[in-house]
Amino acid sequence: MNGLLPSPALRLLFCPVPTARQAAQLHERVAARLSPADKAHILRFTAPGPAAARMLARALLVLACLPDCPNLPATLSRTVSGAPRLLFPHAAMQAALSFAYSPQAVVCALAFGPPGLLLGVDLESLASPPPAPRAFHPCEQISGPRDALRRWTIKEALLKARGTGLAIDPATISTGRRGRRRGCLPAAQPLPPLLWRTLPLPGHWCSLALSHPLP
Repeated sequence: MNGLLPSPALRLLFCPVPTARQAAQLHERVAARLSPADKAHILRFTAPGPAAARMLARALLVLACLPDCPNLPATLSRTVSGAPRLLFPHAAMQAALSFAYSPQAVVCALAFGPPGLLLGVDLESLASPPPAPRAFHPCEQISGPRDALRRWTIKEALLKARGTGLAIDPATISTGRRGRRRGCLPAAQPLPPLLWRTLPLPGHWCSLALSHPLP
């Protein structure tokens, strides 16, 4: 820490998955800044592609933390449910973190905001098959495979922000009848309402869910 609190903000970084050589360089530069728990988590991914993607996600987190909080990635741990958790030693502000992966790219979302801040991000390649119809609420009118993928990213982002992941049936989350590009999921006690929006990224749909409006 540099002694100053960062300004409330949302930072989103997106990058293609690196080559094997680039992944080795990332590992050399980033590994020393990771917590033992997060290093152990990354070692679970033995296939080259997923392992490189996880290390890239940590490199993006290092970039997202600069320049306000250059030492924060070392405090990265995991919640009981397995979600990444960024410990932030200030009662007046909270850091929220979410990663998402596709076979081609990685996205890292980092938010600084008030206590109780919730954040979720999801990423899907446009080349991915759409989810099964049972994943959708009866009121959702899906207009095709690409629309189904976009709405799936909304559901995943919202469920990540709630901290449940797919332990909750995604069909219980409605993205609306016609599927807007932004919206609000009503509060579900004890959780607050969640704002969401969809972003088109190169070759992907990406959706963000956030409990507080941030620049």
